[in-house]
Amino acid sequence: MSDAGTLDVEAAREVGRMLREARKARRWTQARLAVKAAVARETIYRIERGRMPTGDVLVRLCDALGADRDIFDLRRRETDHIAMHPDLALLRDRRRARGLTLHDCARLANVSAATLSRFERGMERSRELADFDASGRAVRLRSVGLASALGFSSVGALDTYWRTGKDPEAQAS
Repeated sequence: MSDAGTLDVEAAREVGRMLREARKARRWTQARLAVKAAVARETIYRIERGRMPTGDVLVRLCDALGADRDIFDLRRRETDHIAMHPDLALLRDRRRARGLTLHDCARLANVSAATLSRFERGMERSRELADFDASGRAVRLRSVGLASALGFSSVGALDTYWRTGKDPEAQAS
């Protein structure tokens, strides 16, 4: 393993150790922290055993624990797909703003919740949701069900929103 890989493993273990200590100092179970941070209990378990959390999860854990975010290096990591694919975060944020759970939105888009979750994090190449270039990067959204679930009248409007961050169907005020 390279020195950089060793450092990443050591950093992940340190993050897990620090979060475990902060959780135990509050006498919280992993389940309680998971509820407060809106993550799965299994996520807490994995992080405490050396898996590096994404920046988004780490921020939520710090906030739930009242821990100072500055003690962690919150720069983008290769595992932080939302930071690497901010265009996909738009879809997740839109889904949440519309009050849709992951499962409800996935059902409306005719894909599994796991597929939609991975797609929202830039980890899925679902041909039901998008077209991809040779490198595996999504280049055009194509799901009528996802467009409808997210409140767009067409796939074209969804694709424009995804590319620009602006809702083409929003009323000008």
